Order: sequence, then structure tokens, then C-alpha cells
Amino acid sequence: KFLPASLRERVPVLEWLMWQMGGFGPMPGQVHHFAALEAEADRRYGLKRFSDETHRLYGVLDRRLAEAEFVAGELSVADFAILGWAWRHERHKVDLASYPNVRRWYDTLFARPGVQRGFAVKLDNV
Repeated sequence: KFLPASLRERVPVLEWLMWQMGGFGPMPGQVHHFAALEAEADRRYGLKRFSDETHRLYGVLDRRLAEAEFVAGELSVADFAILGWAWRHERHKVDLASYPNVRRWYDTLFARPGVQRGFAVKLDNV
């Protein structure tokens, strides 16, 4: 339903899915890892490096969303894949007020009943 049939419309969806898998998942995930370390010396370098990269990626997303309502133009699976990480923005130490287009997109997606149902499911260790 959220993957366009036409190749012309499908390509940007796949591009944004690859962006999510190659950057917007792994980099915030590294923030999670280093933020959980207790020894300051162990966490300082990694946390700064991956926090900087996470903020850079939020900036890329914000600039894209300044041009389009959703990442690939129309609502697609790419939006949901990215939202799966963006909903943890507080854990990433990211204030969405710094990324107003991401905030608009985030609020738009969370207003959808299906998204609300999905996020209402209890997950362990979150």
C-alpha cells in the first residue's frame, strides 16, 4: 500500500529507505550504545562522534521535508522506516524544535490512527 507501483515514484521511496538503513538507523543506534556506558572515558568519544552524525542526519531530513510533505513526496514505507527511529529523538538527545520540518512530519505521522495503534503496542526494553 505504501510502496508505489510506478518505477518513477518507487525510486525515491527506495532511496529514502536506503538512507534510513545506512544512516538514520545505525547512527542513532550508536548514540544509544554510547549513552548507556557508565564510564565517562569510555563513552565521551563515541557519544560525541555519533551524536554529531545523528544531528547531521536530522538536518538532512529537515531540509528534505522543507521541500516535501513526506520524504519521497507521497506517504510511503520510507516515512514509516524513518519514524521507527525518529520517535526516539529524546533518547538521541535531539530536540525537534531545532528541526521544524521534522517536527511537522513527525506530528503528521503520529496523527494517523494506524501509527497510533502501532505505537500503542507494548515493547520490551524501550
